[in-house]
Amino acid sequence: MRLLALTCLLLTTLALAAQPKQNSPYSRFGIGDLVNQYFAQQAGMAGQSAAFHDPFHLNLLNPASYAHLKTATFETGLYAKYSHSKSSIATQDYWTGNLNYLALGFALKSPINQVLDKVQSPWQFGMGFALMPYSLVGYNVQTRDTIDQIGDVVSSFMGNGGTYRMQWSNGAKYKNTSFGATLGWMFGKTTYENTTQFLDSTSTETSRNFQDNQRQDLGVNGFVWNLGVQHDFVLKYAENDKMVPTQLITIGATGEGQHDLKLNGEQLIVRSRGRLSNGQYLNGDTLSNNDSIRQTLTLPAIFTFGIQYVSANKFKIGGQVGLENWSKYRNELRPNERLRNTLSMSAGLEYIPNHLSFNNYGKRVRYRLGAYYRQDPRLINGQNLDDMGLTVGFGFPLVLPRQQTSFVNMAFEVGKLGTDSPIEETYFRLTVGFTLNDNTWFYKRRFE
Repeated sequence: MRLLALTCLLLTTLALAAQPKQNSPYSRFGIGDLVNQYFAQQAGMAGQSAAFHDPFHLNLLNPASYAHLKTATFETGLYAKYSHSKSSIATQDYWTGNLNYLALGFALKSPINQVLDKVQSPWQFGMGFALMPYSLVGYNVQTRDTIDQIGDVVSSFMGNGGTYRMQWSNGAKYKNTSFGATLGWMFGKTTYENTTQFLDSTSTETSRNFQDNQRQDLGVNGFVWNLGVQHDFVLKYAENDKMVPTQLITIGATGEGQHDLKLNGEQLIVRSRGRLSNGQYLNGDTLSNNDSIRQTLTLPAIFTFGIQYVSANKFKIGGQVGLENWSKYRNELRPNERLRNTLSMSAGLEYIPNHLSFNNYGKRVRYRLGAYYRQDPRLINGQNLDDMGLTVGFGFPLVLPRQQTSFVNMAFEVGKLGTDSPIEETYFRLTVGFTLNDNTWFYKRRFE
C-alpha cells in the first residue's frame, strides 16, 4: 500500500510539472480560467465543500474537515474536457486534459490506538498537504479590422501558462465542532503575446506589411491562506456506541483573505517585417524592452457557507452558496481591467444502497448527483459570463490487503459558459480520482 502510494506520488508530481494543455479564448482575461479546487468525489455532488467531511476522503477547501479523517489518505486525479465554442461567425471544438490534483492527509491520532488504549479523547487532529493548479491560460485568437487611412489590420493574441498552489492544512476537532487553517504558496508563469500586422498600409508611420509584436513573460508568487469551521448537530447515535453519530446535520463555512502577490517578469515590444521559424524577428526594431517588471497582483477575499444532512453510510444531501469579491482584483500591468463580484450556488447528494452488501457490488457503489450556478468574474465587452451545469458521479470502493477500503471516484459534468455572450461555450468534463487509504500509519505495535 505504501509503495503504491509513493509510486503514485512520484508519477503525479512529474505529470503536474508538465504544462496542462488549454484552449480557451476567455483565459486571455483576468488571471485566466479558474480551476475548481475540489476533488472527484465532491465534483459528482457539484462541488460540495463547506460542510463536507468524510473519514476516507479529503476536502481541500475546508481545512476543518481534516480533523474528521480516520486513515492516512492519498488522493490524485486527472481530467478530460471537451468544449464546443460558438460565436456569431465561427465554431470550434477542442479537447483539453491533464493530471488535476495531488494531496495527502492523515489523522494525527490513530483511532486504532485509541481503541487499544481504551481512551476516548474529545479532541481529534488532522493534517494534509496538496498541490494543484489554480488557474490556466491557453488561447490563440485572431481578429481582422479595417481602419481608415491605415487599411486592414490583423491582430493575433496568444497565451499559455497558469498558476499553482502548494498548501499545508491543519484541522482540530473538539466534540462536535472542528476548525482549521491552510497556509499555502502560490506560484506560476504565464506568457502573453500580441501581434498587430498592418496590411496594405498607406500611413506614413508604418510601412507595408509591418507588424508590432508584444511579449510578456510574467511570474506570480506569494503566500495565500484560508480558514474553515464545521459543526455537527447530531440527531442520532449508533445503538452499540454512543460516541458514533449515525444521523447528523453539518453546517460549515470557509473564508479566504485578500492576497497581494508579487508579479515579476519582462516585456518586449518589437516592430518587424515578420517572425522567422526560429523565433527571431525579421528586420526587427526594438521599441521597448523592460526585463525588470516588479508589480503587484491582488486576488479577492472569498466566503462560502454550506449545510449538509448525513445518514451514515447511506445518504448525504447538501447545498452551499459562495461570494467572491473580485471587484478588488488588481493587476498593475493591466490597470484598466476590472472584474465583478460573483455569486455561486450548488446542491448535491450521495446515495449508497447497502455498503455492507457482499453479493451485489452495485449496492456498495456511491451514486452522486448535483447542479450548480456560478457567475464568472470576467466581463466581455461589458457582458456577464454565467456558468451553469449538472453533475453525475460514482464512487467505486476497492478492498485492498488488510481490509482497507480505497476508492475510484468518477464525475461527469455538463455545462454551458457565457449564454448570450460573444462566445458561448458548451462543455463536458470527466474527472477520475483515486483515493488510497491506509489505517496503519502511526499504529503502535504491541508485543507480548
